Amino acid sequence: MIDYTHAGAILSEMVQIGRTFRVAGQRSGQRSLTGTRYGFLQHLSHCDARLTELAHRLLVSAAVASRAIDSLEADGMVERRTDPDDARASLISITDHGRAKLTESESNAVHRFADALSEWSLADAEQAISILRKLNVHLIEVTDSPDSSDAGSSKPLTATATNTTITNHGSEIHR
Repeated sequence: MIDYTHAGAILSEMVQIGRTFRVAGQRSGQRSLTGTRYGFLQHLSHCDARLTELAHRLLVSAAVASRAIDSLEADGMVERRTDPDDARASLISITDHGRAKLTESESNAVHRFADALSEWSLADAEQAISILRKLNVHLIEVTDSPDSSDAGSSKPLTATATNTTITNHGSEIHR
């Protein structure tokens, strides 16, 4: 079983990766498809969905999902229509424009990412993919735990059973 120090180090590295992608999106100089907007378009590229389904899928609150869909709709990337199974509800669909923007964004991101990892071997990439897939499977346990019932919660994850904090650069601070 992994100890709190190593779990904290993994969490810290994941936070740093998230920050890196967020900053890269902000610095791209355009209204990029990152985070929630990107995730919604990815999901909608496979099937139409209700707002609540999208919120649940990306683990965000209904308010966050609503703002993201409003933004995508204003940009012409999604459209709403009445759900044929329930006239009170709306289905959200990706538009041709949204599909084109998603493809463009994915292509740009993949090229930039490949350039950043140009010194990696194929074995390094396969190992990273394997570990990330395994991590994603186990992270489902975090989102399915009783403490995670509010998907839009901003409560931080804490590990109070340890007196060691791992900084973003991997160094330890003992309290």
